[in-house]
Amino acid sequence: MGDFLRGIFGKQITNTEKEPGATCPYCKQVLKQIPQRKKQCPFCKKYIHVRTLPSTRKRILVTEDDARKIDWLKRLGEYRVTEKDFEITKDQLSKKFGQEPSNQDVLWSLFNQLIAKNINDFFTLKRIYYEMALYLNDLGKDFFPFLQISRKMELMNYKQNYKHLGINKVQILTCGPGSCMQCQSLHGKIFTIEEALEKMPIPVKTCTKTMGDGKKGFCKCCYVAKII
Repeated sequence: MGDFLRGIFGKQITNTEKEPGATCPYCKQVLKQIPQRKKQCPFCKKYIHVRTLPSTRKRILVTEDDARKIDWLKRLGEYRVTEKDFEITKDQLSKKFGQEPSNQDVLWSLFNQLIAKNINDFFTLKRIYYEMALYLNDLGKDFFPFLQISRKMELMNYKQNYKHLGINKVQILTCGPGSCMQCQSLHGKIFTIEEALEKMPIPVKTCTKTMGDGKKGFCKCCYVAKII
């Protein structure tokens, strides 16, 4: 994350090089020891997060909000989104709203920019909407509408790019034995692409399978092309 993260987290980087400890990124109290993983501050009781700068491999102490920003910028890097894009978007939103936007607002704007850039690429749109659902789940917000759109884009991709192969049906695939009962009942079911678009059997809204964070169920069922 280079100069961008060094600029924002310069203080934390310097602090992690001090002995015997560093300062809490929230209350700025000096810690007796540098945390090596997520740890609660003994002073303000907030959770300190530890991240590594890709450019220098130095470990830094950050807030939960900044940790989320670092993590999601790294994920968005797969779509060629850079720290410079983050700063440009942040500046644009600041001018638009007359105040500095939150990291969440900037990241959400970057997601929407990706949608606009890939408006006719259903395969990529499927991935972007899925990432948006994961992001909302990470924030503890309602992600289901975006997970549903992701599956719709998956079907639209089959409809647009597989028609010439004579494929007009899809089959539901669950994430294996770990799937919830609702999802297991759909495993192997076959629909024409048009039927699936009309009924939208997946994702299952009442799915109880979580992402390992104990939050609301996140259905991971998907479609595969039915060749025969």
